[in-house]
Amino acid sequence: MSPPNLKITVLGCSGSYATAGGACTGFLVQSPKANVWLDAGPGTLSNLQEHICLSDLTAIVLSHEHADHWLELPVVYNAIRHYVLCDPIPVFGTVGTLDLAKMMCEQIEESFNCNVICDESSLTIADQQWRWSRTDHYVETLASRVDVGESTMVFSADTGPEWDLNSLGEDIDLLIAESTFLAHREAEKILHLSARQAGLMAQNADVGKLVLSHIAPGEDPEKHFEEAHKAFKGEISLACVGKEFIA
Repeated sequence: MSPPNLKITVLGCSGSYATAGGACTGFLVQSPKANVWLDAGPGTLSNLQEHICLSDLTAIVLSHEHADHWLELPVVYNAIRHYVLCDPIPVFGTVGTLDLAKMMCEQIEESFNCNVICDESSLTIADQQWRWSRTDHYVETLASRVDVGESTMVFSADTGPEWDLNSLGEDIDLLIAESTFLAHREAEKILHLSARQAGLMAQNADVGKLVLSHIAPGEDPEKHFEEAHKAFKGEISLACVGKEFIA
């Protein structure tokens, strides 16, 4: 049996800080010719190594500079520089994220080849076509679209409700959307999505499958599922460490 065009493995999915036994945001995006680590939140390095070696990474993509989405990178820097000793790994991130990384990794070029991405950036990573769109968040934050053959995945990263998923195009097979809280907190105007808003986003874009991630510690995941299901009539799953999704 041939491998799927696009497989996404959850390395971490807790919002803001990790739940007991969990990890912050991170995903392994795999295609026949590439292994890309999307967001390197604290705790995700250990889980990544359950699936591939660091030396087998094709690239790392970081959505934004908030610590729960990238702060494993300095640990990876040490691992590559002193132990793994592989060639520098390409890292793609916002200006703010890479500036912070360079402050913490004094000779960053020994482990990483850093590249700035921004709103409407696009590039090819092996057989994966990537595009980015700036979201509705407190700092420059980029949602990602990945196309491999006929398969498409979108990761919302962190965003408030004003971001338009359609900015990344149509025909989305799999949407991984943040679902930080429930609808009763929408009035606080926090720049994160509720489960209801995640469901509406998926419904309005007619996506194939919706995965709810970035659920804040203390929230009841089943209530997030139920709330999103009222807005989105398609297939819904809850992200959890180790779970795999095929786009």
